[in-house]
Amino acid sequence: MIEYLMEKGGYTSSGLTIEERRELEDLRKEVKRYREMDDGNSLDQSLHTDSEEESNDSEDAKEADEEIKKRRERKKEKKRAAVSAEAYGEINKKEDFKPRIIQKTEEQINKIKIRIVSSFLFSNLEPNELDIVIGAMDEAHFKEGETVIKQGDDGDCLFVVEDGNLDCSKHFTPDGEEKYLKTYYPGEAFGELALLYNAPRAATIKAKTDCDLWVLDRETFNNIVKDAAQKKREKYESFLKKVDILSTIEPYELMQISDAIKTAVFHHDDYIIKEGEMGDVFYILEEGECVATKTVEPGKPEIAIKDYKEGDYFGERALMKGEPRYANIVAKSDIVKVISLDRVSFKRLLGPIEELLKRNMDKYQTFVK
Repeated sequence: MIEYLMEKGGYTSSGLTIEERRELEDLRKEVKRYREMDDGNSLDQSLHTDSEEESNDSEDAKEADEEIKKRRERKKEKKRAAVSAEAYGEINKKEDFKPRIIQKTEEQINKIKIRIVSSFLFSNLEPNELDIVIGAMDEAHFKEGETVIKQGDDGDCLFVVEDGNLDCSKHFTPDGEEKYLKTYYPGEAFGELALLYNAPRAATIKAKTDCDLWVLDRETFNNIVKDAAQKKREKYESFLKKVDILSTIEPYELMQISDAIKTAVFHHDDYIIKEGEMGDVFYILEEGECVATKTVEPGKPEIAIKDYKEGDYFGERALMKGEPRYANIVAKSDIVKVISLDRVSFKRLLGPIEELLKRNMDKYQTFVK
């Protein structure tokens, strides 16, 4: 029974845990030993009557209980100190961080800025933080066919594509076939998942052509980029999961969409899309309301053909058919927030739901009729 209770972390009838009960017994023995030493006659002590032993046991128990209480308090103090030390250590770590500085020409600095300013990962950085990141980046070159990142490996850096293309693929099960996910183009970043979540590489990335990459080390990423990037990704992943049209998207693909999106704010009566213009952006309404309007007869007022609320999307028709914008999209709320994908990202990331998008975009004609 003792062994069973030990396994289950059980309590004795006195309210102590098994471990504490054993600790109490050890303390009683220790107290007895010291008393015997003080009396100088251990033999006489061993010949005490049972009643005397019970009396001593009772007294020993009180002393032992006091000692246990003291030990418990010391453990609590140690635990509190450990937490404080850990927090203090994290603060010190941040304060002691000294980013590496790799000398670059003005041309190289401008190249990196052009590549990263529109990137999801770096879009929330302050100007001084951006300078630190650029200063810490190093160059790397890979030949066609070389593996840059291998699924399952530890990750200690992220990459930004300066020139060339790279293919990303993933094994979704240990014995499963490797599945192609996407191609990375100049300006895109990859390798951040292992740093954001302190996890092994989530996919394999190989150079499709000869590539020039910029490399950012883990320490700079963790101290400068990680918090801002993680908060933004989590925010938009959570939002995108609520968008009906994206319900069939794989979690990894949802991450990629979160990384590629840009944000914009409009105000009441602003035109987000204008009828007749060529369009290269797809929108999802994040906050507020919009209305689609269309000119049915020249010289007459536009008519409202559809209302949009949070989670609705628009702008896909022009991207998929290569036609001018079919209708206007006008902001109805005082503040309207949208997230968007450009033509390249739209084609690359929303391929799995293209047929569904084609069916849904015919609703415009239905509203007009």
